[in-house]
Order: sequence, then structure tokens, then C-alpha cells
Amino acid sequence: MRRGSPIAELLTFGGRMPPVVGGLVVALLGASLAGRLTGLGGAALLVPELVLGGEAWRLLTWSFVERDPVSLLFGGLTLYWFGRDLAWAWGGRRLAVTWLVLGAAAGAVPVLLSLALPALGPAAYGGPWAVLSGLLVAWGLLHPDRQILFNFLLPVSGRGLAWLTVGMTVLFAAFTGFAAYLPHLAAEGLMLAWSRGLSLRGAWQGLRIRMGQRRMRRRARHLQVVKRGGKDEPPRWMN
Repeated sequence: MRRGSPIAELLTFGGRMPPVVGGLVVALLGASLAGRLTGLGGAALLVPELVLGGEAWRLLTWSFVERDPVSLLFGGLTLYWFGRDLAWAWGGRRLAVTWLVLGAAAGAVPVLLSLALPALGPAAYGGPWAVLSGLLVAWGLLHPDRQILFNFLLPVSGRGLAWLTVGMTVLFAAFTGFAAYLPHLAAEGLMLAWSRGLSLRGAWQGLRIRMGQRRMRRRARHLQVVKRGGKDEPPRWMN
């Protein structure tokens, strides 16, 4: 979507937010309302056993379908408050890609765990809060010294907000069950790893390098030195 296009200008809501943030807010509100009014919201939720059965699109759609109106309202506000800074720091395209990738990666955790824990198979996950919690961690680590009022009452720094988000997730999970908060914990863990210089792309590249090194070591075991005829000629390796 080009900057300056009529749609992009419309999604800024009068210049109050970057177009990508407005687009995410509209997608969240629209998908949640459409899912509720049409009864098709269940087709977008993350259900591990259905994902394993071939409905892989749920990994991308589940973070846009919120079933509680209060959570939907505060989710949109949180995206508006913190998404603007992330869009300006990262760029709009990176924020949109991060939302989708973080949602898919966090959603993949209960899906994979359901292979070992069948009780997770029929669980249904939906709503933006897992992704938002990861973005809150990212925002706090990008702006560690910025002061905000948490819940409009408690002054905390950006770094404090990041760790408060993780701590509250663990607290709620301990009292209500960790299964319901697996995507939240995964999203926050990924953002903490990213802040330490780790990334999915870097992990994949590192894995490829290690695999290549192992192949070279396996080939080296089958090599032998063959001496050539002349005294001054160096030996060479033969397979």
C-alpha cells in the first residue's frame, strides 16, 4: 500500500497513526465483528488438532479474531498506543510482517506440543493479546528509559513494562493454567530472544552452517593422503 494513496490516508484516521497501524486495527475490529455476526469466527481460531489436520491458515488468522468485546476494545487501544512507535522505529512493512510471523510462531507452540500432549488438541485460541504481549515486550526494550503510566496509575519505564508484561503472564498462567497462555509466553520469549540479537532467520542460518560443517567432517573421515612421485611435490587428498 503506497504512502499517500487514498486508502493509506484513510487508515491514518486524520493523521493520528501510521497507515499500517490503522490497517491492523481495522482488520482486528472487522474480523472480530464479522466472525461474531456471521458465526464463522470459529473457522479462524487456532485449534491445534485442526491445524495438524491441514487447516494451516489458522496460524495466520487466529490473532485477528477476538471473542470478548472488552478485550477487543483494549486490544485496539493497545495497538494504537504502542503500534505507532513500533511502526516509526521499524517501518510499516516490518511491523505488519512481525505481527503475522509472531502470531504464526506463537501459535505453532501449542500445535507442536499437542503432538505430545493430546489434551491440547481441541483447545481454541483467538485474539490479539498473545501478539500484543510480544509487541509490548519489544516496545519496552526499544524504549527502556521512557516512562509510562501502567493502567493509568503506576509509573514504569519501558524496560519495566517489558518485564512486568512477562511477569503478569506467568502469574495469570500459574493461577488459570499454562495451556491457555502458551502463545503469550512463546511470543514474549521470542521478543526477548530477538532483543538479545537472536532471530528465526539467524537461527536458520546458524543451523545451515552447522549442518554444512558436519557434512564436511563426515567427508573428511573418508579422505586419505596420497604421496606424489616427485620429492618436491606436496601430497594431495584423495577420496
